[in-house]
Amino acid sequence: MGRVVYVVSDLHLGPGTLPDGSLDPLEDFTADADFARFLAQVGSGDDPVELVIAGDLLEVPQTLPAVGLAAPADHLGSTEQESLQRVRVIMGQSPQISSGHPEVFAALRRFMMGGNSVTIIAGNHDIDLLWGEVWAAVFDAIYPPGAAGDLRLYEFCYHVGEGPQGRVYIEHGQEHDKANRFGDRMCMPFALDERGVRRLKRCWGTLFVEKVYNELERDHWFIDNVKPISKIVSLGLRNDFRFTATALGMIATFLLTSGPPPIFGGGADVLGAAAGVTPPTAEGVASALADVALRAQIEAQLSDPAFRTEFEQAIQHVGPVALDGAAALFSLDAASSAGVVLGGFAADAEDAYRQAARAVLECDLTVGTVIMGHTHDPIDGYACPIDLPDGRTGYYFNSGTWTRHLKEQGRAYSWDEVADLANYTTSNTFIKLEPQADGSYRATLINWGQR
Repeated sequence: MGRVVYVVSDLHLGPGTLPDGSLDPLEDFTADADFARFLAQVGSGDDPVELVIAGDLLEVPQTLPAVGLAAPADHLGSTEQESLQRVRVIMGQSPQISSGHPEVFAALRRFMMGGNSVTIIAGNHDIDLLWGEVWAAVFDAIYPPGAAGDLRLYEFCYHVGEGPQGRVYIEHGQEHDKANRFGDRMCMPFALDERGVRRLKRCWGTLFVEKVYNELERDHWFIDNVKPISKIVSLGLRNDFRFTATALGMIATFLLTSGPPPIFGGGADVLGAAAGVTPPTAEGVASALADVALRAQIEAQLSDPAFRTEFEQAIQHVGPVALDGAAALFSLDAASSAGVVLGGFAADAEDAYRQAARAVLECDLTVGTVIMGHTHDPIDGYACPIDLPDGRTGYYFNSGTWTRHLKEQGRAYSWDEVADLANYTTSNTFIKLEPQADGSYRATLINWGQR
C-alpha cells in the first residue's frame, strides 16, 4: 500500500510583522504556530507521509508591493532577482524589512527531517517559484541535506497513486478563473519586456492586487478578506465615505486603464492619460464602465460634492483612449475573485472548477478524485458526487485555505465589526488521502481548528 498524503493549499505566506511588531496590513496568514503543530502531528508517525501544498504557499504580490508597481507593462511582473528578494522576505531572511514566516519554513524542514516528503505546486500568487534561483532558495530553506524524503516542485498538476483506479489528481485551479489564468498550464511563465529583460508573466488578478488591493489595504487591512467586495463598498459608503470614494475611483481607473493579458488579446502597452490632456469627468468615467452594478453605485453618489471631489482626484490617470470604448474585460467581482464566498463544506452548482474536475475524471479512467484550491472554499466531494457517463462515480474536493475569514458568513456585519480581528477565524482545512487495499485512495476533508 502507498503512504498517507495530506493536502493543503492557499496559505498565502506574506511579509509577516513589521520591525515595530505590528502585523503588516498586507499579511493574511496568522496561523504559523497552528501549521507548525499540524506538521508535527501528521509527520510524527512510524511511517513516512507526504505533504502536498496545492498552490499559493506564498503571497508574493503583497510582499514588497513597490516591486509590482515598478513593472514596465501590465502583463509582466518581477524579474528573477526581484522575485528572489520578495521570497527571501517571506522566508524571514530580511528581518530589517519584516519578519516573514521563518517558523513555517523551520517546521517544514523538521517535517522532512522525520523522513517525510513535501510536494509543492505553483499557484497564481507564487508563480515566482518557477524561477530557478527562487526555487533553489526555497529548497535550501526546507530540505535538510541527506533527508530520506523528497522535496519537489510541480508547475501545474500532480498525481497521487499508481493503481489502475482511484488515483488522485491535484492542481491549484487558477486556470479555471478567467481573471487569474495564464493559459499555458504554467509551462511558459516568462516573457521578455521591451528592453529584453526576462520577467514573470502577470495575470489580470495579480495586476488588480498590485495596483488596487495593496494600496487600499494599507488603510483597511480587511478589504480582501470579505467577499463579495460589493459588501465592503456598501458598508464603506455608509461608514467611511472618503476612503470608499477614493477606492471606487481607483477601481474605476484600473478597470479602464489596465489592458487585458495576452491570453485575451492584450499587449504590453498601458493605457493612461497623456501629458497635457484634460482630466476626465466623473460622469465620463462612470458611463464608460462595463460593470453595470459598479457604474450604478458610482453614479448614485456623484451628486454629493465630497464624494465627487475624492472620486475625481482618484481618476486623474484615465485618459481619452480608455473612455473611447475600451471595454473592460472583467467585472469588479471577477477581478477581485469576489464571486466566491468563504465557508460551507459542500459543493454547489456545476461551476468552472467542478466542470474541469469532471473533464479530468472523464479523460483519465484511473483517476477517481480531483482536488483543487484557489477559491478558498473548502468542499467535501462526498457531499455532491460526480456521476460519469460510463457509470463511474468521481469526486471533486477543495482543500480550502489557512487564511482569515469572517466567522459567520450569513451574518450582516457592521463596518466596525468587519475591521475587528476578533470576528475572524481560520478554518485551517486539509485533505487526508488514505491508501486502500485495492490501490485507490480515500479522501477526507478535515478542519484543523475542529480536530
